[in-house]
Amino acid sequence: DMFRLWVAPSGGRDRRDVETKEVPLAKFDQKTVDMFRLMGSKSKKPTHFYPMAMVSYELCPPPDTIEAGVGEQRNVRYVPIGVSVGKEVENTGGKESRHLFTDHAMEAVEEDYQTLLKSIEEKAGEQ
Repeated sequence: DMFRLWVAPSGGRDRRDVETKEVPLAKFDQKTVDMFRLMGSKSKKPTHFYPMAMVSYELCPPPDTIEAGVGEQRNVRYVPIGVSVGKEVENTGGKESRHLFTDHAMEAVEEDYQTLLKSIEEKAGEQ
């Protein structure tokens, strides 16, 4: 009986670099991570944090430029995607070292993201 919640601590706003055509991962927002850690520590039930990497940009990519206004035109495509849930990140560290938790989670996501990219590229090469 566990409640599960997925949060994009960078806002989920990764955009392609128009020069390199790569999609860099947006860094986690420290205040967002701190807020969820605080809620977890105040919870009456144990809270667990797992890093999750997801390669899905090409499925429904945003425009390369950000335009003022509401909504963006999106085109859904049939492409391979990848999702990886890593090992639990211990909720340790006080106010002075809170960045260590965020840094560790971000490193885990970056590592898993690169592994997913490589796996997708290898599968595409087999076809």
